[in-house]
Amino acid sequence: MDISFLKKLLKTRKYALYEFGEGIWHIVDYARTSMFLIEGRERALLVDTGMGRGNLKGFIRRITDKPLDVVITHAHWDHIGQAGQFERLYMSEKEKEIIELFKMKVDLSNFCYIEEGYVFDLGDRKLEVIEVPGHTPGSIVLLDAENKLLFSSDAIGTGHLWMHIPGTLSLERYLESLRRLVERKAEFEKIYTGHLLEVGNEPLDHEYFDNIIFLVEQVLAGEMEGQEYPNKSFPGLYVEKGQALLVYNPDNIR
Repeated sequence: MDISFLKKLLKTRKYALYEFGEGIWHIVDYARTSMFLIEGRERALLVDTGMGRGNLKGFIRRITDKPLDVVITHAHWDHIGQAGQFERLYMSEKEKEIIELFKMKVDLSNFCYIEEGYVFDLGDRKLEVIEVPGHTPGSIVLLDAENKLLFSSDAIGTGHLWMHIPGTLSLERYLESLRRLVERKAEFEKIYTGHLLEVGNEPLDHEYFDNIIFLVEQVLAGEMEGQEYPNKSFPGLYVEKGQALLVYNPDNIR
């Protein structure tokens, strides 16, 4: 896949835009962070706000003029970076732990805190909040059951699942989250992740999701031995199967 345009994004602070149909736009910023704009009959929903360059709000308004809700799936710097451009945002309150841990300067006065079961009603489509703690304490995914879509950001990884950085929960607790999500598996077919370019700019599927669960179970059972993950900032061990690669901290298994 040709991603040479990203060099231009670095200089211009603009965004790349892909239309998936079904009222879904994939927006990519200079750091390859994926944001999704979902448009319904009455309202639109922006999922995450990227790394922090450019006029994201202005860019969104070139796509839709409908009333806009903004939801942050988790508070890592590459998903909450431009939150300050919006008047009202939604996020799990548990993500304040991540903001404090990484000492991020985020104005929380415009945030509304949401929990499991909250529904964004866009008129002719609804997206339900499901809590999947693991990658962060308050990670959420958004389920559009009628259209069988899951907007997962980094909660179940994006090719590489990072469970080794500060603030992640243990693999044992994360597996509990995954098993709860399995109960809703029949309600989604396409998975839109937080860095979709890394896996080819197409949504993932059940095979990827199943492989993530397999890897977590195998590490917990001691059946797979990880190799050193090549990241100087956040070292860890990794195991992989198919498109799924799990990075974990051997000291944070249970």
